[in-house]
Amino acid sequence: MKLKKINILITCSSGKFTYDIVKSLKEIKNLDIKIIGVDSCPKPNLDYLDKQYKIVNCNNSKKYFKQLFMICKKEKIKIAIPLSENETTLFSKKKKLLEENKVKTLISNYTIVSNIVDKIKMFEFLEREKIDIGKWKSINNIKELFKAVKKLGYPNKNVVLKQRKGSGSRGIIILNNKIKKFKYLLENRFCGTGNLQSVIKEFKKNDLIFKNLFCMPFHKGDVYDIDCFAINGTPKAVISRLRIYENPLSPTNQGCLLKKNNKIENYVKKIIRAFRIHGPCDFDVVIDDHGKPKLLDGSCRMSGSIGATYVAGYNLPELIVKYLLGKKLKNIFPRSQVRLLPVSRFIKIN
Repeated sequence: MKLKKINILITCSSGKFTYDIVKSLKEIKNLDIKIIGVDSCPKPNLDYLDKQYKIVNCNNSKKYFKQLFMICKKEKIKIAIPLSENETTLFSKKKKLLEENKVKTLISNYTIVSNIVDKIKMFEFLEREKIDIGKWKSINNIKELFKAVKKLGYPNKNVVLKQRKGSGSRGIIILNNKIKKFKYLLENRFCGTGNLQSVIKEFKKNDLIFKNLFCMPFHKGDVYDIDCFAINGTPKAVISRLRIYENPLSPTNQGCLLKKNNKIENYVKKIIRAFRIHGPCDFDVVIDDHGKPKLLDGSCRMSGSIGATYVAGYNLPELIVKYLLGKKLKNIFPRSQVRLLPVSRFIKIN
């Protein structure tokens, strides 16, 4: 049987775990798929890509799309999949422009995406929808900082500060009254822990101000990454992965256990339905001190560590392609348990 040829473009093609996403796309049955990557800082000799192009940062949206559409026309691209937060937001905003250039993409509308990227808007929306997201506060100056952390139990309890629109552990601070000197938890990002005085001092040292911040209690329970796929708010795939981290703020997964958890999955399904998410999405959820799930973060794209889900036997990128090609989809709600460990790529441990 002659296979149907289709060219797919992915962004962030030089990312740490892009290999597994490409492999999952290449292994879709009955299709001959060619993968074209674009990246603002492409790495050379990535043999798993059919071709790779350098593209400007998407912050320059006009030039970005000009280059993107030139590549799409040259390579006869039918489907484009954004893999970064900023590009996902931009693609959702320019869906009509993509369609006019005959490039298909599967993504929630701009209102949904922008409300999930912004933690304050996300939590405000979910509160209105009566979904339990726990205590949280917004901070826009140092006076609000003192009030907010006190209401959340500091100094007796640890509190987490996050950027309102941050991602990948950037800007996450754990307020811990027992740590007198600020301690960095990641080498290449402003991310660390210390008491309130040491954090204020470190902010001043880095010319940072207490604005556009989000804070919530520090929960000590298990943390799950949940890879999901939905069509117009109906969950079609929910796959929960228990994090196994030496450093809980590491931007990349140090191991995980694909493990069914009904509490987590039902909680995430409520969020998907409330937002009416359309396409891929992922959520970070923690179990609080009372055994209840609490949302930490969310996104309307595939997670950076989705390769773990694929290695475990569940191909979420395939759902994107099949939906855009008008093919029938199978629901994915796993019951089996799988331990996974990343080396340079995810590997499965029996």
